[in-house]
Amino acid sequence: MNKLKKVAKIIFKIVIVIFALIGITSTVLISNLIKTPKELLTAISTYQLIVSRFYMNVNNNDLIEGISKGMASSLNDPYSIYYTKEEMIEFNTQLNGIYAGIGMVLGLDKDTNLIKGIRIFKGSPAEKAGLLPGDIIIEIDGKSAEGMDTETVAVNVKGLEGTKVKLVIFRGNEYLDFEITREVIQVPSVTSKFINEETLYIEITSFNENTTKEFRNMLSGLEKEPQNIILDLRNNGGGLLDQAIELARYFTPGGVVLYETGRNQKDLLPFVVDSSLFLNKPLVVLVNENSASASEVLAGAIQDYKSGTLIGDNTFGKAVVQSIYSLPTGGALKLTTERYLTPNKRDLSKEGLTPDVKILMTEEDYMKIDYTALPDIKNDLQLIEAINYFNK
Repeated sequence: MNKLKKVAKIIFKIVIVIFALIGITSTVLISNLIKTPKELLTAISTYQLIVSRFYMNVNNNDLIEGISKGMASSLNDPYSIYYTKEEMIEFNTQLNGIYAGIGMVLGLDKDTNLIKGIRIFKGSPAEKAGLLPGDIIIEIDGKSAEGMDTETVAVNVKGLEGTKVKLVIFRGNEYLDFEITREVIQVPSVTSKFINEETLYIEITSFNENTTKEFRNMLSGLEKEPQNIILDLRNNGGGLLDQAIELARYFTPGGVVLYETGRNQKDLLPFVVDSSLFLNKPLVVLVNENSASASEVLAGAIQDYKSGTLIGDNTFGKAVVQSIYSLPTGGALKLTTERYLTPNKRDLSKEGLTPDVKILMTEEDYMKIDYTALPDIKNDLQLIEAINYFNK
């Protein structure tokens, strides 16, 4: 009887995790799942065999988390990931406190599906330690970075000011070890500067909850009205979609900014803005392979409405949105739930945006740019092309 109770308890735990992960809320879905008991029994049998036959003691929570991580990874979607309870606690704690980092912008390396540094801020701990753009993160404090997304890597790299983080980096054909002391990194998401008498350069590094406010403050603080605008979205990995949509009011003549669609591709949900804030100025948008997600939404809308010219390299191609679902275990599942289409209903999820004027830059070219003196009109080849574009 005790053995039966134990098996029943195990079955209950596994079924609860499976139900939670796939978000079963309707009796129809539940009944469909019950009709396929072999799949459930396979997972349950595997669990029971490991618990009862493995030659060492087994942590039940580790097995449950393994099931959760396995289901998420089986989707072959680099953006869908299971977070453990500890990872969620650490993530939420850092949101509420004053934490520090190393001054490195992160992005996904398409060749390895690992996270790499795409930009190193001048004077930052990362630069002082010798990190370079393109460095692939292999380990963080002895923990493998395989399977981590940018947010998870960021959570693990960040910490209290003055503490150290150990990184194993892959560069070229060798592995390198770094120990870096964290510092408070303060980088506004919007910066601007007049390049000449007529042209205003605006860089948006990410879309966070303050981006639109920073943008409005920047515009209201200008001493003169620009005749031309260069909007730099390079190395902008995205962020909050609502902020990108709000900024589209300044750079498009009004209308649909994007469509959102899920499994049923016939159902398109339009996101619409009005034309009340449209700047209607000659506009160049700089993009590259690290321009992703929300930045692609904004750049794609500008390109479709022909309200600006895109210069640079093909964008990343992350036109999907993730939702985070809390689970009974204390962990959470970040799951890709929707896909974006541009106003002209282009799907950017594979190829990304192709710029109107293609100017390729190597990692060596990017390393020549002086990020402490942005905009660098001497060494930034794509920016130089943007400036010359207004003179054609």
